[in-house]
Amino acid sequence: MIAKPILLVDDENKVLNSLTRTLSEENFDFIKTTQNGHDALEIIKNTPDLALIISDYRMPGMNGIELLSQVHKTSPDVTRILLTGAADLDMALDAINKGHIFRFLLKPCSEEILIAAVKDGLRQNELITSEHDLLKKTLYGSIKIMIDTLSVLSPGIFAQSGRLRNLARDLASALQLEEQSWEIELAALLSQIGTVTIPTKLVESWQKGERLEEAELKMIRSIPNMGRVLIKNIPRLENIAEAVGFQNCSYHGPSTFEIPSGERIPLMARILKVIVDFDNLNEKTHNPIQAVQTMLSQESYYDPTILTSFRTMVSRNHNQPSYQTAGAGRGEREINIDNIRLGMVLSRDVIDKNGSVIVPRGALNNEVLLQKLINCSRSQAILEPIFIESGF
Repeated sequence: MIAKPILLVDDENKVLNSLTRTLSEENFDFIKTTQNGHDALEIIKNTPDLALIISDYRMPGMNGIELLSQVHKTSPDVTRILLTGAADLDMALDAINKGHIFRFLLKPCSEEILIAAVKDGLRQNELITSEHDLLKKTLYGSIKIMIDTLSVLSPGIFAQSGRLRNLARDLASALQLEEQSWEIELAALLSQIGTVTIPTKLVESWQKGERLEEAELKMIRSIPNMGRVLIKNIPRLENIAEAVGFQNCSYHGPSTFEIPSGERIPLMARILKVIVDFDNLNEKTHNPIQAVQTMLSQESYYDPTILTSFRTMVSRNHNQPSYQTAGAGRGEREINIDNIRLGMVLSRDVIDKNGSVIVPRGALNNEVLLQKLINCSRSQAILEPIFIESGF
């Protein structure tokens, strides 16, 4: 078992000394102590790897149940044990229902019972943290597979996802939603994942603005919902799946049970509506200000608060993208395929001899995309040189 800190809380110093001595003799060396609940919360705040807390019930100011209830809210993975010299049924129920305690110990508590409770509590914490680590790895692994698949099947959509993620991060900051930024960015990154269910040629035609048949338009309109279906069963991504599914909802549009409007549209979906529409318009006009003006002429589609913040953000930060020139321009340099490395940023699309995009401009941030570039070069399909940002 990995040694992790234990926190003992009791207003009586002699009790703390006794508990510390007993646990130290059993080689529990990472022990912290304090005599009140407020200091305990501060210690927990500054000890992110804390595994276990043992608190007395009767203490001045904040009692043990109140303390453990706060610990449950702020650090739910920390195992909570309540130690008291007087207990009744009401106290026990409060300890369980409010403090969500792992174990209830009565004073005087024998060394054997105390040590057994501590070992069980540490084991409980290890099980919880191991489960969370596994969930985290599963989550990241699932997302990586989806993004890698998108990068191979739809390079253009993959490039768009990167742009949307940057827009989402900036807009989240403008809206003072920094705490939700990771969710908003991930929703943007996965917003077009539904395109993997659509024939590649159709996606390309749609991106080029070509005329589509009604049956084809129906498939395109299904992209948000298909994205929701792909994401919804991944742990912790339920809110993101919902945002992706509702990203095309109009703010002032008709509202039904299946198609919400106004504030019934999830906040992240309203953000996606703004940044996705902007990116689509900007890719056609190469003029951010003009793209925003077009959106303002259709303002009934958007949450007014989000659109106003986005307009201010674009006006302040916009940079007109330059058109491709024959040689390396300012801020970029030419390299051959043999010198390409993971992490470099392509300043231009990599195209084949037919003019089709093999890998879109942007960061080479996964092995799948890099390998695709190398494989295509071996078949002599890529036009060289390749242009990258000059910082690499």
